[in-house]
Formats: sequence, structure tokens, C-alpha cells
Amino acid sequence: MTLEYTHERTLLGGPLPAWDSRLIAALRIQRGWTQEELAEYSGLSVRTIRNLELGRVQNPRRSSVDLLVNALGVADEQRTGTESQDHAGWRGLPGPNPAPVGSPSVQQQLANTVRTNRLTTFLGPGGVGKTRMALSVAAQISHFFRDGVEVVELGDIAAERAGEERTAEVLSRVRRQLGRGRPTGRAGAPAAGGGGGGGAAAGIEAGIEAETSALLVLDNAEHIPAGVMAATRELQTAFPGVHILITARRRLTERLGANREIQPLPLEQAPGEPLSAAPAVELFLRHVGTGSRAAAELEKDLPLIAELCRRLGGLPRYIEFAAECLRAVPIRLMLSYGPTPEMLWSNDHALLRHQRSVTDSIRWSIDLLSDDHRVLLERIAALPTRRFVLDEITAEYDRLGRGTSPNPLTLVSDLLDTSLLLPEPVHHYHYRLAPFVAEVLQRGGRA
Repeated sequence: MTLEYTHERTLLGGPLPAWDSRLIAALRIQRGWTQEELAEYSGLSVRTIRNLELGRVQNPRRSSVDLLVNALGVADEQRTGTESQDHAGWRGLPGPNPAPVGSPSVQQQLANTVRTNRLTTFLGPGGVGKTRMALSVAAQISHFFRDGVEVVELGDIAAERAGEERTAEVLSRVRRQLGRGRPTGRAGAPAAGGGGGGGAAAGIEAGIEAETSALLVLDNAEHIPAGVMAATRELQTAFPGVHILITARRRLTERLGANREIQPLPLEQAPGEPLSAAPAVELFLRHVGTGSRAAAELEKDLPLIAELCRRLGGLPRYIEFAAECLRAVPIRLMLSYGPTPEMLWSNDHALLRHQRSVTDSIRWSIDLLSDDHRVLLERIAALPTRRFVLDEITAEYDRLGRGTSPNPLTLVSDLLDTSLLLPEPVHHYHYRLAPFVAEVLQRGGRA
């Protein structure tokens, strides 16, 4: 990601709109810098950097902006308005939000993993920010791949059922994406899948060069595990220079590549920092925006925001839904009556249907379960407490009668993989349901 001419002109004079403020954070994180490092390089204070990134300063001093521009490095070719290499080498879904969330050091570790592994999977519950992190990481390392970044959306492919495999559909989308706008091949270059036929040759057109060097992002793959893994094997055989980054709500493989869990946002601020610097609270304030009527009042209610973020499990999309809800509902009432799943939704049609509300997101994950897993989940939701140990589950099965159901202990790891069931971070072998899963189950989990 780089500063385009219009962004740089805005940074070099006059008011700094909210989206340009967020661009500062994006450029800082792209370089792997902390706010303290940017302060050191620019000569500005950490407090000034933080206030600029949050959009709290609407009319920054020209001298401050000049220091930022010099520190972040605005290239000469950008000042002429030419298209940056990053944008030119990006195809598919739009690039990352100008203000990715999470720790810059964590993002740098993930970037190193994607660079050094031909296959990486970002895992985590719906709403934790897998796509956002994948796109941010892809933008950060795109210059390492000669043919740039290709992003393929898989979330709207029909889910696999027993015995089904969506390999052909996945490869068809990848074929269209890789082939779009590319030359038909350099002289003497072997075509993908050429020679032996079969396998990748059936799914990838021969016009795509075998030595393609690109980062391929396959987004939202949890509902087509067999198809996406079969497609991945074919792609890795056909294109040795392609690295693949998959996002999914559940683990797809234990044996290929690297699996990395994307964690919810921390709910606590660093020692010595104000509560507004806690990553979850910071995202909430950023999404509300400085121009809204609620923004000034929320500055007085930081403890309430922190409590709301805690109830939302630190999940970025849930936090953004709650911030949108504040347009109509005061935060005190939201906490008094919930928040409930019905409060947390968006009209943003850029999202897939199952991403537009907490209820639909959880139903999407539940619908991927077998009947046995669903029965176990419902029995967990019926327990008198949200936190439990496995002895309580086996006792519940014994009390109600197992019938032909499998031993619940064989199903727990699968529920953990879906992130509908979460381990307690402190107590080993203690578990709890993810936020709002019990409420959605009580209202009828299947769509």
C-alpha cells in the first residue's frame, strides 16, 4: 500500500479526513512500525501519532504532516499521480481496509509465515478478522511476488455435503482470476498442466504460465474443505512459484503448510496507556468516527465501551456491528439489554449474506456441523453455566441416555476447530461457548 497523489495532497495541507487518518495507521503497520517507532522516525510525540490515527485532530499543523510524510516515505512517482506497483499487482477483491486492526508485530510474524510457506491457513471464528488480516498481510508482502496478489472469493460457492467435492468450482474461479489480463505465455515457457495431462490440466488453462509468481488468497473456505484442499494440491503442482493463503473458520489440514490462529482483539491497554488505546476500544472508536454526534459522549464512557467489547469477545466484526447500532441505541441501554444477536447486524451489502449479522454468521457455522455435533452443542448450551469441564458433558449424556450417539469426547475437538466452542485461556480442559452461540441455538440454529 502506498500514498496516491490525492492522498498525499490531502496530507500535505488542509483538513485530514477520517479515511486519510486511518491511512497513516495502514502505512505505519505496512512498514512493521509501532506508534513509538513512527514517533521516533518523525519527531512527533506518541500521543500526537495516536490522535492523528484516530482522527481526533481534524486540522493538523502543516509541520506535523510534513514530518509524517517524510517519515512514511512518499515516493516521487506517487507525487505525479502514477499508479503504484502495489495497486497494479492486485487483482480480485478490493485491497485491505486502510486501517487494519491488531498488533503490528503479530502481522509481521504472519507475513513472514506466508512468505516462507507455500500454503498458509488463517483460522478463527466468524468475525475475528481473518479476511482483513489476510488482505493486510498480502498487501505488505505483495512486492515479493512478480505477478502480484490474486484474491478469489469462495464464500458464495454452495457448501459441500457428504461425499461431495467442489474442486472443479474452486479451480474454475482460480483459472479465471489467474488468466485475467495475463499474456498467453512467454516463448519456451511450459504451460501449467502441460505434458502429462489430467489433474491440474483439467482445471487450469494452458495459457497460464507454470512459472507464475503470485500470492493467491482463497477467502472463506470452511464450507468446502475437500474441494479447496484438492484444488490447492493441484495448484501447487502446476505453479511452483505460487504461494496460497486460505482463510477458514475451521482447520482444513494438519499436514500441509502452516495453520495460524487469528486471535480476537486484546481488551486491555498496554501499561501506562489510556483505556482508549486498548485495541478493541480503539477499533470501536474508530468505527464510530469522529464526526458522529455520539463520538464526544463516548469519550466519557470508555469503561462502558470496554465492557461492551468484553461481552463481544473482542471480535472485530461484532465490535463494528455494535458501533453501527449506536446510531439508534445509547451504549448504556445496549449494555442494559444485551447486547443481543438481534442488535448486531449491518446493511453493508459488500459483505456476504452470512457475514451481515451475528445470527447469520453463527448459523453458517452451525449448518456446517453433523447432526451428532449439533446435538452435543445443544446439550452444552443447556448446561446451567456457560463454563464447564468435560465431566459435565459426559454426565449429561448419561442422564439423558446416549442411544446411538457417539461418545461426546470424540466430538469436542471438532467443535473446538469450528470456534463455536472455546478453551478457557487459564484453566486447562475447561471450555465455554463462543459469544451468542447459546442464544442463536435457543432461537433455532438452522437457517
